[in-house]
Amino acid sequence: MFKKIQDWFDERIGLTELINEFNGERIPARGGWAYTFGSLLAFLFIIQVVTGIFLLFYYVPYFPMARNSTYFIKHHVLLGNILLGIHLWGAFTMIFILLVHMSRVYFSGSYKKPREMQWVAGMVLFSVVVFLGLTGYMLIGNENSWWTINVLDNVASHTPLIGGFLRIIVKGGTETSVLTMQHIFAVHVWLLPLVVIMFIPIHIFLVRKTGEQGMPLEYKNSKLPDDDINKWKHPDATVPFFPDQLFKDMIVALGVFAVIYFLAIYFGAPIGPMFRPLALNFAPEADWYFLANEELLKYFPGHGLIIFSTFLIPTIGFAILFALPFIDRGHERSPFKRPAATVLGILFLLLLVYLTLIGGEPKAPATV
Repeated sequence: MFKKIQDWFDERIGLTELINEFNGERIPARGGWAYTFGSLLAFLFIIQVVTGIFLLFYYVPYFPMARNSTYFIKHHVLLGNILLGIHLWGAFTMIFILLVHMSRVYFSGSYKKPREMQWVAGMVLFSVVVFLGLTGYMLIGNENSWWTINVLDNVASHTPLIGGFLRIIVKGGTETSVLTMQHIFAVHVWLLPLVVIMFIPIHIFLVRKTGEQGMPLEYKNSKLPDDDINKWKHPDATVPFFPDQLFKDMIVALGVFAVIYFLAIYFGAPIGPMFRPLALNFAPEADWYFLANEELLKYFPGHGLIIFSTFLIPTIGFAILFALPFIDRGHERSPFKRPAATVLGILFLLLLVYLTLIGGEPKAPATV
């Protein structure tokens, strides 16, 4: 019976051929555990979609009701507290793993020719996932959400030329209102996930097209020079994706999910107090992945300099990262053969960690 079903699908879509092609993919042998991040990120995105769908059954995207509906989910819906916790800690974990994955690709030089477009697609996914976290944070509808929306609205207004337009897009008008939450909800639930769903297949296609080139240690026995593109097509040893790499992917995914579940159980998802529009002494706290950018505001105070921290520095930084494969066109991939790139990368990570740590210290009241 199963053979007949298989034959039926084979006649129409070539199912067996597709499965064999997928299973037959060869993965560089030495760094198998380091190559699990891509599959892990896809797994984490699925978790976010599934938990998000269940949360939608009870969530109301309306400021007076958003925080109350979140409270209802947490305290009165069966397994609601766990769902909220998994959604929150899954988002945090996804952003952290993205940073680790990008660091691995950067230090191994895996963004270089012919993988430039793969890096660009990955940067698009990174940007969208960060904004997914930010918009989701605003949807809680608590006091922190209210003031974060107003602070970020003020930040958006400092964007040259289109600042006023962005402010209207974010708020749905000139003031924080019912439309503000509705706009953020539409972006978080529909627009950004659609972009992720579009770019994940593109990213996977590019990986399959260019090959999982892996880290430089996979090619140390090659006699070809670094500037020969054929060197990076043939690692010293490979293993099949199935079952070798798939087994590692599954172990890592289950391990990370166990950690997320533990965090959801023991720490949950704090929802904070109801928003108070007149509480002008309240200081909003950004999530950890925005603390570094928030900390930059301290170094460029005043209306005239705020454009540096809110627009110029982040824009230039992201532009450099997007264009990295076209800026660093050398053929060397080993971090030891690229001392300038390696040192700059380490310094950037240290600065990011430093700004994040000090950005988590208590803040003065917000100015919006």
